[in-house]
Amino acid sequence: MSNTERCCNVDVIFEPFRNNGNESSLYMVYKTLTSQYELNQALHLVKEFCLSSTSEENQRKSLEFLYSSSFFEDINKMIEHNRISEVLENRQWADIFEIMINRKREHVDPYTILKKMERMKPESQEVEVYKTLLTIYSYYDLRETGKGASYFTRLIDQVNAIEDPLMEMYFQERLDDFWFYYHFYRNELILSRRYGFRLVKNSNNSFKVCGIHVVLALTYMLEDYDQAMYHCHEAIAISDRNGYRFSHSIRELNIPFISAVNGIYEGIQTSDPVENAHLSIAKGNIDEAVEVLSKIENPSKLQQYYLGKALGDVEILNKVYNEFIKEGHFFFAKLPLMELRKLKENQNH
Repeated sequence: MSNTERCCNVDVIFEPFRNNGNESSLYMVYKTLTSQYELNQALHLVKEFCLSSTSEENQRKSLEFLYSSSFFEDINKMIEHNRISEVLENRQWADIFEIMINRKREHVDPYTILKKMERMKPESQEVEVYKTLLTIYSYYDLRETGKGASYFTRLIDQVNAIEDPLMEMYFQERLDDFWFYYHFYRNELILSRRYGFRLVKNSNNSFKVCGIHVVLALTYMLEDYDQAMYHCHEAIAISDRNGYRFSHSIRELNIPFISAVNGIYEGIQTSDPVENAHLSIAKGNIDEAVEVLSKIENPSKLQQYYLGKALGDVEILNKVYNEFIKEGHFFFAKLPLMELRKLKENQNH
């Protein structure tokens, strides 16, 4: 089909939503097209509608649709379009989504985001929600999960006040996303999985679903190795299908990490020297692991855990455990705690 034919077809499809210079709401367009077409085709049609929208309201709400449907290549066009709008609220949405996209693509200083959010005076209830969302995201990036969680009640109240059904749907999905990670950090794995499975089933955001599979793999790490590997391979499949960058890190970091924690190393390979050292511990090649791990400057908490595990060093393991607890990451705190218990059992024997 030529571009001209495609444009004509789209114009015919969109005609019922555009009369006398007025546009139907984006929610009406979304509900109608998703009921008439297969989901992937419907989402691409809604995307085309967004990119050709003439309504100020639809133009700003298009940002959420494009973001939540993983149309990241198109979202910059809508950000720029909203940035030059005469409507202040549209410009606020443009600022918000520029931050969100930059958080995905590069390191953004969370303190800078917090300062921007502090200065922002929201023009609508939706912008209030985004302001709270970015505040929570920033505290989580700073590993200050307690501060982030303290905004949850405010966020829930703000989301409950949203009247637009499209935005309510997307904000509820974002809430599910928060609860998924919140319960994961707190080591409340059954609750975490409940939200994770709901997102995997219902979300159109393949980028988000890919990341959820990675975390679901971690939730099964100490319970069911095969189930953990299933989620890793699901994430790789989604990543490869959509051209995301997850695949390399899952193969090089996540799979070796989960395997080494379980003492599994046969057939597991990685070019990452630290995860190789972790696998060396599983193999019993302690000197080889210590040689790599002891040379790391400013090691992460997990890298300190590896070294404490290799050396059987109670002081290092206690330090890492307390740091994870202070950070509110009770899931990863289990790892040094497990080693401390093993050491104690060996002493007793």
